[in-house]
Amino acid sequence: MTNKALIKFAEERIDSNETLQTFIERSKDLIIPLLPETIQFADTGLKYGIALVSVDTQLDKYGNNRDIYRNESGGYCLHLTKLNEIAQQSGIQITDSRILERRVDESGKIVFINHQVRGRMRSIDGSIKEAVTTGKYDYYRDLEKYNKEGQIKSRRSHAEALAESNAMTRLYNKLIAKIPSSFSLEEFRKSFAVPYVLEDKDELLKQLPPEEQAKIRADLVKKRLGLMDTMYPSGNMLPGNNNSQNSSADADYTEIPNTLSNGNGATPPDTPPTTTLSPGMSEEEQNHILAEEYRDVIQKERTDKILTLIELKGYEDPKGNPITAKRIETNDLNKQIKFIEILLNLPEADEGGDLV
Repeated sequence: MTNKALIKFAEERIDSNETLQTFIERSKDLIIPLLPETIQFADTGLKYGIALVSVDTQLDKYGNNRDIYRNESGGYCLHLTKLNEIAQQSGIQITDSRILERRVDESGKIVFINHQVRGRMRSIDGSIKEAVTTGKYDYYRDLEKYNKEGQIKSRRSHAEALAESNAMTRLYNKLIAKIPSSFSLEEFRKSFAVPYVLEDKDELLKQLPPEEQAKIRADLVKKRLGLMDTMYPSGNMLPGNNNSQNSSADADYTEIPNTLSNGNGATPPDTPPTTTLSPGMSEEEQNHILAEEYRDVIQKERTDKILTLIELKGYEDPKGNPITAKRIETNDLNKQIKFIEILLNLPEADEGGDLV
C-alpha cells in the first residue's frame, strides 16, 4: 500500500472495532498505530479520524535531530516537541504543567526535579478522559546509571525538559495508547497513526426526517456560497438571537482574571486598556495569542519569558515581594499564561505608566 493509498484509507469512517481492525491490518507495514485493540463505540454521532505524523530520520553526527535522539541503549526516543505534536493531533488538552519539587546542591546546581502535568481528551464514547502524571529527573540516579561524564552533564543541563518529557509521555500513554519508550531507526521510517474524535454530522443527519435533512443541507450550501450572509447581514439579525445575550457572552469571553499567587494574596496590577488597533486585530488580541504560544514549551522557557518581561516592563509586586523562578513555577499553567499576557499588555518601563 502506498502512502497516498494510506492517506485515502485514513479518511474513511472508523466507527466500529471491525473497521478499526481492518485499518490496522491493512496499514501496519506503513504505520505505528497509537490505537487500542478494542474500543467502546457507544455514540453513533462520533467517529475516529486518523492523523498521520511523520518523523525526520536524517541524523546529525551525534545521532540526533529535531524529532528524535539516541538513548544510552542505542535506540531512539521522541523529543518533547514531537510528543506535543502527537498530543495536539489526538485532541489532548494540557490543562496544567508545573514543577512540584526542585532540589539543588550547595553550588546551586539541580539534583532533582519532579514535574506534574494534567490533561484531558474526548473519548470515542463521548466521555472526557482526564489524567494526571508526574515525571522526575534525579542527578544521583544518573551517577549510578551512566558511565560517561559528558552524558551525565548533558542530562543535567536539560533536567527540567527531561522531567517534563517523562511526565508528558506517561500522560499520553494514559490518554491515547501505549507509546514505546524506545524505537529503532527503521521503525521511525513509518508514520504514527494518531486517532482523534470528531462529530459524524452525516450520521447525525440520518436521525432526522428526510425533509429536514434536505432543508439543513440546503442551508449549509447557501452559507458556503455566502447567500446566508446576504440574507442576514448581521449575526444579531438571525432568528432566535438576542442582543443582550450576545453582549453578555462577549463580556464573559473577554474577562481576564489577573492572579499570580504567592501564598500571601499578592496579585499583579490590572491590565491597562489598549486603544491602538492593528489592522483587523487589537494589540491585546495579538498579545493573547503570543501568550498562548508559551503553553506547550518547557517550564524553564516559560519562566525565563516571565522574568524577561518583568525586567523589560519594570514590573514590581505591589507588596514588594520578589518574583523568583521558584515562585513562578509553584503557580499552575493557566496562571502563568495569564501573567505573561498581563505583562505583554503593560507599557515598557521607559514609556511610563501607572503599575499600581
